[in-house]
Amino acid sequence: MEPNNENLWNLNKIAGIDTEGYCRDVYVSGDSVFVAAGQAGIQLWDISTITSPRLVWKRSLSDLGVNKEISQVEYKSSIRQLFALESNERPIHIDLSIPDSVNVLGQFSSEKTKEFRVKTNNTNSFTVYAADNDDGLKSSTFEYDSFYKLWFNTSGNEISSIGNPNGIDIISDLIVLTLDQLGIQAFQYENSIINSLYHIDLPGNARAITISDTDEYYVACEDEGAFKIISNYPDHPPVKMQFGEDLYVTHVAIFSNQIALSCAANGISLYDRISNDNIESRGIHNIGYVYHAEFYNNYLFAASREGLQIFQID
Repeated sequence: MEPNNENLWNLNKIAGIDTEGYCRDVYVSGDSVFVAAGQAGIQLWDISTITSPRLVWKRSLSDLGVNKEISQVEYKSSIRQLFALESNERPIHIDLSIPDSVNVLGQFSSEKTKEFRVKTNNTNSFTVYAADNDDGLKSSTFEYDSFYKLWFNTSGNEISSIGNPNGIDIISDLIVLTLDQLGIQAFQYENSIINSLYHIDLPGNARAITISDTDEYYVACEDEGAFKIISNYPDHPPVKMQFGEDLYVTHVAIFSNQIALSCAANGISLYDRISNDNIESRGIHNIGYVYHAEFYNNYLFAASREGLQIFQID
């Protein structure tokens, strides 16, 4: 039997970047692409010419003062601060506010951080929310002191979760953790207080979460594929829709009706979000071992063992 090619989407490769180490994560901001390059550290690439990315700078593990591979990067353009994660260790703070300067400010928070998200409070303040595999949800707020020209950790908080967190995502005042075999747990940040809202159990190991809207989440559950969840909190029980159940899924990326599952050794699996209750497969593309993918500006950026790969979907 032959597949129905009429329903498949093409994945056209625009460019490939040799990141030296395994490309574990990617964060795109304008023409700047920040790469977590595993054992090769952190890299910044310029994609003003998308077909010919140009290396701007790179920092090795020794430059960063760490020993383990870099597994995540996140950049906040409004404050020109870069954040990275030494795998299963502590986040790293890097100041990029001075042109042509990469100032590593050091690590903060606690060990066994699995993933983090950064929210800017204003031009002189940010808060990092971390999924701590030991202690639950952690927050660290930093304020910039213009006299000393330094960022100071002015406050922090630790909120217990019902399990050991693996992943985190944030939208507005909503924070959601993945809890391995215990599904997900949602929290609300209100009036400087974080409260637990609800817990949703899921099969498999809940690894990463992508929040599409305040009541719509996509969870990568490793060998149980992926789940779309409509929370309906507090009026109705959550609605769960499983897809990609024959795949090992590590991350879910969403753009409009397009869904891309990062499927480790199986590459990228594409889906069409037809409606609220209908998600249809549009093909599996073996592009190597994929850890993470992100949509940006109608391009799909895939972080893989083969480096960073840039695609367009037709």
